[in-house]
Order: sequence, then C-alpha cells, then structure tokens
Amino acid sequence: MLALCDCNNFFVSCERLYRPELLGRPVVVLSNNDGCIVARSNEVKAMGIAMGQPYFQVQGLLRRKGVVVCSGNLVMYKEISEKVMKLLSRFTDRMEEYSIDEAFLCLPASAGDPAKFAAAIREKVDRWIGIPISVGLASTKTLAKLASEKAKKTESGILEITAGNARGLLEATEIGDVWGIGRKTAEQLNRHGVLNAAHFTDRDPAWVKKRFTVRGLMTQIELKGQPCLPLVTEAAPPKSIQVSRTWGNVLESFGDVSLAMTDNVLKAARQLRQNGLAAGVISVYMRYGYRHHGECGYLTRDLIFQSPVLSDFELSYAARLLIQEIFQPGRKYTQGGVILCRFTDARFRQRELFDEKYYRERSKLERFSHAVDEINGHFGERVIYPASLAVKEKIWRPNRKHLSEKWEGLEVRS
Repeated sequence: MLALCDCNNFFVSCERLYRPELLGRPVVVLSNNDGCIVARSNEVKAMGIAMGQPYFQVQGLLRRKGVVVCSGNLVMYKEISEKVMKLLSRFTDRMEEYSIDEAFLCLPASAGDPAKFAAAIREKVDRWIGIPISVGLASTKTLAKLASEKAKKTESGILEITAGNARGLLEATEIGDVWGIGRKTAEQLNRHGVLNAAHFTDRDPAWVKKRFTVRGLMTQIELKGQPCLPLVTEAAPPKSIQVSRTWGNVLESFGDVSLAMTDNVLKAARQLRQNGLAAGVISVYMRYGYRHHGECGYLTRDLIFQSPVLSDFELSYAARLLIQEIFQPGRKYTQGGVILCRFTDARFRQRELFDEKYYRERSKLERFSHAVDEINGHFGERVIYPASLAVKEKIWRPNRKHLSEKWEGLEVRS
C-alpha cells in the first residue's frame, strides 16, 4: 500500500504558518518578479481565479476582494519542505520525495489500518510543523495521486482507493485529470470517446500502447491497480543544472550583466558540488527586450572544458568570457541564465599528464569553494559571497513588493 502525502496549498500554508493572521483569509502567492499567481488559498480558488494567471490582469479584482498578496519566498518554502520531509521519513523506511510539497510513502507492514496510519501522519505533521496535508492511499502511484487530489475535498483529508470504490472514482475523474496524461493526450483520447479514467482502463491495452506509447500503457495498468512505477528512494544525479533569472530592472552595461550572470553561476556551482559532480560544459544565454514590447531575442554561447571543473572561480571566469563574446552594446537585457552539463564524478576526473602546476592551483580553488559552501550551509546562504555582488545586487534583484519578513527557520519537535 502506498500513501501520497500532499501539502495543501503549500506556499499559502507556509505564509500562514509564519503569519497566523492570514488564517481564514484569501491569499495568493506570486512567482518571480511578482509575475503570475503560483499558489491560491481555497477562498481564492472559489473566486474562479486561475493558477498561473498574470498578476496584473487580476490585481484590481484581488484588491476589491480583500485578497492578501504575497511575493514568493522559495528559501522559506524549501526550509519548511525539508522539515516536512524529515518528519514523513520517520513513518517509513521507503519514501520518494516527489516534489517540494509531495512524497510517496510505502506503508510498513506494522502500519495496520491504512486510514488510521494516514490520520496519524496528518495529525503529527499538523501538530509538529503546522502544515495541513492530504493523504491518498492506493496500491499504485497513479491511483495514490488520484486519491490525494480527491482527499483534499473531504473533511478528513484522507481517501483510500480500494477494489470496492475504484470504479466509481475512475468514472468521476476526467481523463485530463489523470496523473501522466497531458493536455494533448487528453484531447486525442476525447476524440476517441475516452472521456474519463474508467473509459481509459476499459480500452484494449494493445490500442493504448500503439497510440500512446509504453508510458500510456503503464498509466492504464496503474489505474487498474497493478504497480508499474517503482518508488525512487534515491534521487538520480542531475543530467544538467540550470539557473536563470528575470531581472528586476533592465540591464544595459556589460559590467551589470556580467555580475548578474555571476550570481547565477555561483548558485549553479553550489548545486554542482552538492551532487559531487564536475561540469564539462558551461552555457550562458541572455534575453533582450520583451515579447509584448516589440523586439526580443536571445544570445547564447557555450564552452567545453578540457577537464571538468567545479570551483566558483573557474566557472565564473568561463561565464565572463562567454558573455564578452555575445554581449551587444545598446541592447536592453531582461533575463539571463547559465546551464552546466556533461557531468563527471568529481572524484574521478580525466586530467592532463604534464600540467601539474595547474591542477595544484585548481585544487586550492576547489577547496576554497567547498569551504564557502560549508560556512554558508551552516550560517546562511549569503554569509560569504563576492563583495561586488553585494554592492550591485539591488540592480537586478527580482521585484518582490509583497515579501514577508525574513524567515527564521522552524525546528521539528522530537
């Protein structure tokens, strides 16, 4: 038996955890640069305001309805997510962290009644951390995902899919609402008369595989209650790392663009080292102009390292060289990003035979970068970072006019 634990309106719940005065009030959370709505409280959902809707389109409506607007604070949300996941892991030996606010748990043999076990999970997460969750119980991941969505509409916040109620729940689920069925696939299925999940399970497996590949067949099998998708208890190393930002102000000078991009590089480099990897390729890209203001385009360039690197200095230096090659004076730059890829295990890297001096210097730079990571990890993300970024950061910092005060962290009670 699997349980999918899904934090309800997670970003909104995080804001309410830190600001109890928001409980019971309509709340929305905005994306980077206060662009779009990325989280809504139940009160806002009842108003018909859609997920992903641009903020400027509904700003007046939100004001008239008394909706509290919060700028997204991903650092705070990640901290709370880590606490939730740590607590959930105490209930099982096998758990998959599916997203920042969702986790699949394999119920242990000692769990007893699944519904009571789920109730214990909900009660402990709510009491110890203060985040409400819904729990979907089923024999497969796809059914557990379906159960968790429907559990949000129940008073108990728990729903178990069994052989007795599965058919009715599948008939009540539109095919487009099934986990793993995208919009275009749903449209194709609708054209063939497949309107809900029950219709999909009734179709011949050979027909499903022919038209919707093995992935579609796996979804059908899972909906029938037969496990096809295993729990991923250990995250696979990333194939690439990308960090991009839409800047709060238009950047025009090479110096400002270079520093803003360096900020992205440092974030990507930290992720690289956290995964124990070294990068063989670095790519940078910059966007100038806005689509709705006429001229808009992207400039991009990449560089292949002779030997994979991981230090802040080497990656920042390489990024600066690439920016010099593609920077065009007179452009108004609005976004920039960096991509690291072609990874190698940092412990086992191919090196040149006759350049010992370079590798000694590189080793010093890498030890320095690791030391900075350790200090920032212990005392805070921005304790040590380049002074040039501290002076100029306000120029490209995203617009977050509705940001809550600094989050101080939350300890899980033992």
